Amino acid sequence: MLVALDLTGDVIAYSYHDGSSIVTEYLRYIVGFRTKDLFQDEAGLTALLRVAKDMIECTGVVITETIFAVPAYCNYAGRERVKKAAQACGMKVRTMIKGSLASALGLYQTAALDGKTVFLCNVHSNYAEYLLFHVDGEVLRVHGSTTIAFTKEAAVEDANNLLKKTLDELKALYAELGMTVGEKDEELYIMADENAGPVGALFPRIMEASFAKTPTSIENEISKGALSLLMKLADFRCDQIRKCFLVDCCVEGISIGSGVGGDLQEVFKRNTELPVQNTVDLSISYDNVLCFYAGNYRNRDYDEPIGTCRIPEQYRSQTVHVKITLNEEGIVEYVVLDKNRQVIYPRRVLS
Repeated sequence: MLVALDLTGDVIAYSYHDGSSIVTEYLRYIVGFRTKDLFQDEAGLTALLRVAKDMIECTGVVITETIFAVPAYCNYAGRERVKKAAQACGMKVRTMIKGSLASALGLYQTAALDGKTVFLCNVHSNYAEYLLFHVDGEVLRVHGSTTIAFTKEAAVEDANNLLKKTLDELKALYAELGMTVGEKDEELYIMADENAGPVGALFPRIMEASFAKTPTSIENEISKGALSLLMKLADFRCDQIRKCFLVDCCVEGISIGSGVGGDLQEVFKRNTELPVQNTVDLSISYDNVLCFYAGNYRNRDYDEPIGTCRIPEQYRSQTVHVKITLNEEGIVEYVVLDKNRQVIYPRRVLS
C-alpha cells in the first residue's frame, strides 16, 4: 500500500487510501524527533522510521511504497539519508518533497492561483517557512524559500524583534533573487500548525507590516491535507505531479569551492528545472578539498559546507573537472575528473 509520511511537524502524520477515502492519522507517541541533527544521523532516522513502520503496520496497513514530506531545512544530503533509512526499513520511496512545497501544493489545489505570484508563510512550533512561487497553469515554479527559527517564549515576549528578524530575512531572500519585497504584487497566504500556539497569531501582523497588505489566513486543514492531496496526484495524476515537483525542487541552489574559505562558483541556481547537470572546473588549493555549499553563499547558520570531497595529493595545484547532477528527487551526485578527463572518483552522492 502507498503510504505518505510527514516528518515536518512535532509528530509523524501518515496518510493512506483505504479503498474509499484518504485516511490521515498521527503517531503521537513518537515525539522530540524534529531537530536538524536528526537529518544528519542515518542511524537515528532508520530507528525512527522502523518504529513508525511497526506502529503503522500494527493497524493493519502494510507499507509497500512511501511518499515523504521533510522539513524545509532538510538539505539534499539529509534527504538522501531519509531515502537510505527508508530503504533499510523495507520501504520503497516513490517521491520526496520539502514541507514548504507540500504546503504550497495544498494551497495550489484549493485556491485559484493561475497566473499569480504567491508568498506563503507556514508557521510551526519553533520555526517559520517562507516560500515565494508563481503558478502558470499546471506548473508551480518556486522562486526561492527561507526559514527562520525562534523560541515561543522569546517571540511572544518581544514581537518587535521577531518582526525585525523577519524583515531582514525577507530582504535577504528577495535581494538574492534580484527583487524587492512586494515587487510582484504577491498574494499573501499564511497558515499555522497546531503546535504554533500564540506565535501563530503574531505572523499575520508581521506579514501585514512586511508587505503593507493583509494576508489570507488558511485553516490548518490545508497544511494537514497536503499529503492527502499529494497521494491523490501520485495515484491518479502522475503527469501533473511531475510538472509540479520537477520544476524547481532546487530551492536553495548549489555552489562549489576549492578549499574551506575559497571562492565559490555557482553550479545550480534557484528555480532550476530537474533533472539538470553542470560541469565546474576548479584549481585544487593547498588543502586539496572540494566544498559544496547550499545556495550562492556559505551557510548562514553554521558557515560550513553541506558536503566535502578530498582530492589525492598528486592533483594539488592542478585543474579538476567536477561533473554534478541534480536528479529528480533533489539528490546531488558528482564525478571528479582530472585535466585529461580521466576519472579520479566515480559517481558519488553528496553527503
